[in-house]
Amino acid sequence: METLPFRKYIKELIQERRYLKVQYFTDLRELITLDTILFKLDGQAPEEKVFLATGDQVDVTKLVSAGGRFSPLYREYHLYCETCDL
Repeated sequence: METLPFRKYIKELIQERRYLKVQYFTDLRELITLDTILFKLDGQAPEEKVFLATGDQVDVTKLVSAGGRFSPLYREYHLYCETCDL
C-alpha cells in the first residue's frame, strides 16, 4: 500500500506552511473541503492525526486529498471530486 509516501507528502506540506485545499471525511461521512494550512502530524498509525490551522483534527485514514494529491485510500475519488476546485 502507498500510505507511507502519502505520509511523507503530508510532512512536506506541513513544513511548507502554505494554504492549500484539503478534503476529508467527518465521522458522519460528510466530505469537507476547505482551504487551510496543515499544522502538525501526530500519533502513530492507524490513529495518526493531521492538525489543521482551523483547529480541526483529521484522522489520516479520513484525509481524502491535500494540495491536489489524493490519498491512496481514496484514489477513486478523483472522478467525484474533479468539480471540487482542486
